[in-house]
Order: sequence, then C-alpha cells, then structure tokens
Amino acid sequence: MRFTVFAITSVPDTATTGRVYGLDDLDDEAICKVLFHRRKQQTGSSETLRWDQRAIAGITLIQHALDDVQMQTLHFASHSEQDMLQAYYRAVMHSGCAVSWCNDQGTLPLIRFRALMHGVSHPAYWRALQERADLHRDICDWLSPAPHDRPGLDETARKLGFPGLLGHSEETALDDWLQGQHAGVQAFGELSALNAYLLALRVFATTGEMIRHDNARVMDRLRSMLDQRDGMHLADFLAAWSEA
Repeated sequence: MRFTVFAITSVPDTATTGRVYGLDDLDDEAICKVLFHRRKQQTGSSETLRWDQRAIAGITLIQHALDDVQMQTLHFASHSEQDMLQAYYRAVMHSGCAVSWCNDQGTLPLIRFRALMHGVSHPAYWRALQERADLHRDICDWLSPAPHDRPGLDETARKLGFPGLLGHSEETALDDWLQGQHAGVQAFGELSALNAYLLALRVFATTGEMIRHDNARVMDRLRSMLDQRDGMHLADFLAAWSEA
C-alpha cells in the first residue's frame, strides 16, 4: 500500500488583500486584523478565514511505502507557493493516494485556488481526480462525515495515545509566520502530518488494508527516520510517543 499524507499550513493572504483593498501601506499584521474583522462582519461571529482568503505558508508530505517512509517539508522561507503546489502534485501522483485530516475546512479548495492564482498546471493529477473517487482520503471524514460536530486533530490524536501537536496550533504558526520564524511554521506542519500519518496507519490497520505486522514495521522505520532528523519538535514528538 502506498499513500502520501499531507498537511498544509495556511496563513491570511495579506498580499492579495493589500492589493485588492488598497492596503499596501499596512504591514502583514495590520492586514491580518483587517481580514479577521471583515470575516467577523461576514459571518456574524467567526473570524475563521475562508479558503480564498488564505495563502500557503508551508506543506509537509509524508510518503509511505511498506519498506520506506520519507518526510518532506517546504515552507515560505525557502520555497514559493508554486514549489509547494508542484511538490504536492508530484507526491500524490507518485503514491497514487493523498491522505489528510479534515478537508472540509477548505484544504482542497485552497490548493485549487492557489493553483489558479499562480497558473500551476499538472494535467495528470486532474485526470486522475476525474477517474478515481479515492484519490483523496480524509481520516476525519472516515470517522464522522461533515457537517457533524467533530474534534480537532490534536484532541483526536492524544485520545488515541499519539503525541498530538505539543502546544503548536494555527495561532502559533500565524505568529511565527508574522515574525518570519520559519521553524515554528515547519514544526506545526510536521507535527500535523505526523499525527495524521499515525492516525492513517491505525485506520488502515482497522480496515484491514494494512496488517498488524506491517504496521509495526512502518512505525519502527518512522521512529528511525525521525531520530536522524534535526528539530526539537521532532525530539519532543519521539519522547511523547515513547511514553504513550
């Protein structure tokens, strides 16, 4: 079984907002406040931004094969959105299946809209999307289809004995992005992807798509891979995982 777990870190699209609404004299933090205020006016209560009001600040891809696990992260400090989108398309087409957590929050519309904005084309991906209903699999949808009230990734992962996001969140990622701290954005994306990956392994073991022995082998390889990578958040993840 091959698949790619992906997690996107999105932030307010300050560049487009500044251009469209003539706010170029404001900094990113001030434009964010304008966006959140406008969104609250639109919804009446929530400041959660719609997919067309966001941009991609980072993407983490975990490519799974029975004998190999690889994790790749691209973020705003070293890659463009075009780079991130192309990496996503390549990974999905290589593995043949994209797995994520909670696409109903606008992840796929965000990918499509940013591809339109930047003119990023990957025809093979769109053909596969038309031909295969299972090109994308969402763990949260498997647990409870929208629009039911559903828990978040952090809470769900910790209830099942996984490390969770270890204090990282969309809010901390936004603060890190505003301060130009790519390490925090990377940490949030990688922790999101790793927890989604462990959840996917549990789901596929439950459904019989992976057998228990193979699942254990993969998790051993994941531990070995993470142990060789830098990053305090990964060390914390491994420590929390071993204690679970």
